[in-house]
Amino acid sequence: MRTDLVPYADIAEYLKREDTVLIPVGATEQYGPHLATGTELRLCELMAQQVAEITGFAVVPIMPFNYSCMFLDYPGTLTVKMETVEAYLGEMCHGLAEQGFKHFFFVNIHAGSLGPIESICRSLRKEWGAVGGLIDVFSIMRDVAGVTYTTDKAPTGHASEMVTSAALHVCPEYVFMDRVQAPPPLRSFVDGVKTVSSGKVSFGKSSFQVFSDISDYTPLGMQGDASAANAEQGKVIWETSRAYIAEAAKKFSGMVLKPEAA
Repeated sequence: MRTDLVPYADIAEYLKREDTVLIPVGATEQYGPHLATGTELRLCELMAQQVAEITGFAVVPIMPFNYSCMFLDYPGTLTVKMETVEAYLGEMCHGLAEQGFKHFFFVNIHAGSLGPIESICRSLRKEWGAVGGLIDVFSIMRDVAGVTYTTDKAPTGHASEMVTSAALHVCPEYVFMDRVQAPPPLRSFVDGVKTVSSGKVSFGKSSFQVFSDISDYTPLGMQGDASAANAEQGKVIWETSRAYIAEAAKKFSGMVLKPEAA
């Protein structure tokens, strides 16, 4: 049930039998030369809405902006401070808790909101006894799709084959395949250290954090080659991920963190 498409009486009836709400948290940011800046936003929104249809859970409108300062070199990226993400999203969630929602399942698609969401979940528990959880759409796609990608250059990275294929399946109007370019190897900042993403480098047997912008190591604003992306592959990625997220949401809705004393 999309809460923005029904009268409040329907939501009141829902709360008599269920207290779970899905909260999609998106981002509007550059996504390489071939994907619209709203791609991540649309993927997250559609995933949350479809999971709500499968499970019968309530879903609120998506939060459209995020902490995306690592992409500001590219026009069209929208970014706010992390504390703004936490304040805006947190105030909304506390209002929902006051209405009777007790299980807050964040359908997240951008790493910049991980810290703020954890803080919100802990404050909801402290003030309302609510349960907060988060599932990351791209992490699920990487883990459960079972797809063999054509490219060996960061196939699941920013704007690469995985995301482009998913977009071709569910929102092809956001994809401009005639503009796909194969990116050069990701630039390393020093010999012996390999750049992985905006914030992570690998060194020897492990890795550490370096808070770079994406333009520091890949001028096209993408981490892998998307030229082999296709809608058929995207369908597999999307449907397996959606099924997993729906089942995870059902499990989450029954969670009790601290049983009441007998």
